[in-house]
Amino acid sequence: MRFSLFVLLSLTTTEGFTPARMAPHRARVVVRQQPIGEFDDILRETATTSSPPPSRRRIELGNLQNSRTTVLASSFPAPTSMPDELTDDPFADELSSSEALNKIQYLEDQKTVTMESKLKSMDLQDIVTTMVVPGIALFAAGRWGYNRVAGRVTQSADATLAAFAKEMLYHDGDFKEMELCVKDYNKKLLWLPTRKDAMLKTYLEAYAKKKTVSPQAIASISYVFTLFQLNEAKAAETLVALCKKMGTEKISSAGKLLFLGSRILKSPEGKNALTPIKELIKSTYRDAQVAETLVETSQHAIAEAAYRATVQAAGKNQKSLTKGWQALGLDKEKATQIFEEEAKEGFISARETMYGGQTQKYDKKGNRLNPDGSYENPEDAKKAEEESSEDTVSNVYECGECGYTLFIAQGRETKFFGEGFRCPECGASKDKFNARDDVED
Repeated sequence: MRFSLFVLLSLTTTEGFTPARMAPHRARVVVRQQPIGEFDDILRETATTSSPPPSRRRIELGNLQNSRTTVLASSFPAPTSMPDELTDDPFADELSSSEALNKIQYLEDQKTVTMESKLKSMDLQDIVTTMVVPGIALFAAGRWGYNRVAGRVTQSADATLAAFAKEMLYHDGDFKEMELCVKDYNKKLLWLPTRKDAMLKTYLEAYAKKKTVSPQAIASISYVFTLFQLNEAKAAETLVALCKKMGTEKISSAGKLLFLGSRILKSPEGKNALTPIKELIKSTYRDAQVAETLVETSQHAIAEAAYRATVQAAGKNQKSLTKGWQALGLDKEKATQIFEEEAKEGFISARETMYGGQTQKYDKKGNRLNPDGSYENPEDAKKAEEESSEDTVSNVYECGECGYTLFIAQGRETKFFGEGFRCPECGASKDKFNARDDVED
């Protein structure tokens, strides 16, 4: 079987091979019958002395940067009648009209057109129209889209964090439920990188706003610090950062957090780390010289008020000192003094003092009566004699659960004693109230 072998030899002015950039120009072909070189027989599969010499085709590519000639040597004998003349390459037309080749040539030409040359060819108006205005529009659209998405994400995070704080306050003191709540919302906010810090600060801010200081509050917050795996340094850092964020507008909450932090953190380093909160509170006083004393006094007042409320909440049949004074930082002497004061009052809470414990008698119109039933004010007695009430509905009601007495002006029953009314003392519904002409609690 006869095979053909073509050897492409690039004859250039340089030693290496430099690829030529193709140009859509017609090539010229010169066919010459030349003597065979010393090693030219390897191009023929059957080398005989009688075989005609192989032909060589010389192809010239015009319009190139470097002058070059491509010589093709063929193992096929050249016809003896082939003239030594210049002919057109039969494939040149196809190469010239090739769409792919033209596209490549176009792309090569475009590479030479740089941004600098484009800018030089443009005036100021063209630059503003084609580059500045579209760039500003693109930036504005991107900024708007980012703000819109970021706003929705922030709203979703704030709503979830508020729900977490509310549920934690609801389960305050129930450590098992609090632990489950932290785990649940940690999963819900898994997409939020700073979820733990945000959850803790939201909870502490809500606690300082809605809960009173008590031994239970100290235990709850200490347990939450444990759930979030905070050491004393990190806990102090969190409290300080939260108080600085709230600023002087929520100085009362800052005072509570300072007290709770000073009772939870035991090491001197932890307590000293709370100094920025104390400085924040001191900055709200005009006289800097007495600010330190006022801050210390307010902290002691918080402890005493918290223990007093603890004693009142413990019930009316207490015989020994109520627990919790040590957690609040009080000494036994001060705790005993508070306990004895509350015992003399019958362990009555502030709410009971405001709404309950009434010994005054009233008639159905709310006029004050003496213990014997007579009117304290003679003018009320005269009016009572002159006016005979035909109303069958009493304006004095007593709660059957706690004894709370309610006085309602005539004609105002619907507004102040409607269907949804509940006792402000014990929460009993309206049907637990009994109408009375006068009542002694």
